[in-house]
Amino acid sequence: MNKSKYFFCYDLALKRKIDTYGIRYITTAISNKGHRFWLYEKTEELKKIIEG
Repeated sequence: MNKSKYFFCYDLALKRKIDTYGIRYITTAISNKGHRFWLYEKTEELKKIIEG
């Protein structure tokens, strides 16, 4: 898996913001440290949402 192709979102508020734009995550899971994350494919649209 090429990690640079994916964005690991550990922030629930950011995840909810991304949701409002209709972008769907690939999967959700629990990290080895016990934190939930959502995995997104990196796109220009996602980059604009994260930076905005």
